[in-house]
Amino acid sequence: MPATTVILLIGAFLLSVALAAFQYFFRAKGRRSQNAIFATLRFIALFSLLLLLINPKITNTEYTIEKPNLVLAVDNSSSIANFEAEDEVRDIVNNLAEDPDLREKFEVQTFTFGREVKQNGELNFEESQSDLPSVFKDLSTVFEGQTAPIILITDGNQTVGEEFTYAAQRFRQPVIPVVVGDTAKYQDLNISRVNVNKYAFLNNRFPVEVMVNYSGNSSAESTLQIFSGNTVVYSKALKFSPEENSEVVQAELPANSVGPRTYRVELQHLENEKNTVNNSREFAVEVIDERTKVLIAYSFLHPDVGALKKAIESNEQREVEIKLISEVSDLMDYQLVILYQPDSRFKNVFSDLTSQNKNYLLVAGPRTDWNFLNNAQEIFTQEITNQPEEFFPAWNENFKAFQTEDIGYSGFPPLEGNFGNIEFSEGIDILLYRQIQGVDTNDPLLAIAEAGGSKKAFLMGANLWRWRSAVFQENNSFENFDRLIGNLVQFLAAGRRQERLVIHYEPLYNSSEEVILQADYFDRNYNFDPRASLELILSKEATEEQRKIPFLLRENSYEVDLSSLEAGTYNFTVNVIGEGASRSGNFRIMDFDVEQQFAGANFEALNQVAEDKGQKVYFLTDFEAIKDQLLSDNSYATVQKSQQKDVPLIDWKYLLGIIILALSAEWFLRKYYGFI
Repeated sequence: MPATTVILLIGAFLLSVALAAFQYFFRAKGRRSQNAIFATLRFIALFSLLLLLINPKITNTEYTIEKPNLVLAVDNSSSIANFEAEDEVRDIVNNLAEDPDLREKFEVQTFTFGREVKQNGELNFEESQSDLPSVFKDLSTVFEGQTAPIILITDGNQTVGEEFTYAAQRFRQPVIPVVVGDTAKYQDLNISRVNVNKYAFLNNRFPVEVMVNYSGNSSAESTLQIFSGNTVVYSKALKFSPEENSEVVQAELPANSVGPRTYRVELQHLENEKNTVNNSREFAVEVIDERTKVLIAYSFLHPDVGALKKAIESNEQREVEIKLISEVSDLMDYQLVILYQPDSRFKNVFSDLTSQNKNYLLVAGPRTDWNFLNNAQEIFTQEITNQPEEFFPAWNENFKAFQTEDIGYSGFPPLEGNFGNIEFSEGIDILLYRQIQGVDTNDPLLAIAEAGGSKKAFLMGANLWRWRSAVFQENNSFENFDRLIGNLVQFLAAGRRQERLVIHYEPLYNSSEEVILQADYFDRNYNFDPRASLELILSKEATEEQRKIPFLLRENSYEVDLSSLEAGTYNFTVNVIGEGASRSGNFRIMDFDVEQQFAGANFEALNQVAEDKGQKVYFLTDFEAIKDQLLSDNSYATVQKSQQKDVPLIDWKYLLGIIILALSAEWFLRKYYGFI
């Protein structure tokens, strides 16, 4: 207690004594014994009141006993049931949780895990996923700063997340694995993953990546086949050994027709293979027709026209037609029009572009008729000087329209244009600025404008073919230049959104996955409409029984959860009630349980976790051994903790009661003796 507080307490004591004595002993009436009682009560009241005003702090020490935690993390996935180990797992969990010796030393807590970690969850072994890394992530947060050894009861087979051995290395608590399942190593082939893009383009070949694993003590041979219906579209012979036990098969399949296509990957079974469920997988690809037709209109031949054609057609899905301006009649067949150094002969083309609200790319140069061009469009105005100028490109890293990178623009030769200021009446997104004789300007060399629902791009210089040659000289390839033009064409040729109701779904789902259908509905101005009422009409193909399910609004999308559906093929229609808009489709839920893909326990990984943590691996029958280790390990000691708290005296409610009692007693006694 500070010296100042001690002095104040002594002063309060003396002042209380002096005031009580002055009031009842200096010229006081009555008996001396009565006055002594009155003075004592007055002293108590005064001193207590002064104590409240001084408010000294009293130090209070509290002692607590803290046991270490013992965490039982139990795998609740269906793979435990596949190994027929449910009863054994329940027995060891009950024995560990209820053992009196362990409960005396530890605070025993039980967590189950599958798709997520739950405390005191029911052990029903019905979870469709095993997220082992989340066990270490979640428990590290729950028991941060505490002693909490983890008994991990699992088969070690995970279906989601990073490799759990890495997550265990970051975990700071002891981990004692208890292995569930068969640890014998059988010959087994399995398809661990199939990687494929969601979409493929018509008349192209799309890549498929199949990851195949093998476990066994001897060599094995098999054949991997990919089926489209009953037709084999790809086949490859595979060889494995204990040392070379995995292979990534990369195939290219043809996309010959538009629409969703389902494929099946199969591995030929080994003679003595125990688990054959994991020898096949299905995947789906939607084939779309992305062919883009581009028109290049010109009034005179120039090498730039050929350079643009070659760059655009480097993508097989794009077709370029080159036409003299006098031969151009109808623009409806083209997704993009390129106008090369236009003059007055382009008048009708500009009128059609405006009336059809069509996207275009304008390339200007020394032979551009600026009097005509300034009047033909309203986006920019070029100062007319009739003086040629060379413009070097300066890349703008803040360009936003699409992803781009610096492909070495600073080393490109200049483009030839016209000297003079250029003013844009609308906001533009600039990809390249003009650089004149080493001086950067704010004038655009290549820019994009979006106005009236259409997209327009402007390149204010000719001799673009020199850039393509410069890229080839630097990289021995035209790829960087062609990719720049390709990105520009893709952005400009992308059609405007015409559908007000758009459905997002997958053609193929696994039964262990979430099945979510999402819908976007837009008003007549193509803004998302959150006021709509959407309904799903769903029917199973096998039974033709229909169900109506309303969509729920989730942020900026409508959503319906169909994860509870059984395996099968389903047809659906989405209706916007009161608007007459609808979309239909179908999807299939495969009877695929990822937890059935494992032939035995992942003993190697669990043993690695134990070694990293300086522990042993146990089995379901080793309860006594686990108990002995836990009880004999002195690092799991009970800790006594003390905590000092400074409590202000004003928080002590009894002192107020003492003041009230002292003053009340004094008043009643004075009343009793007739002094009032």
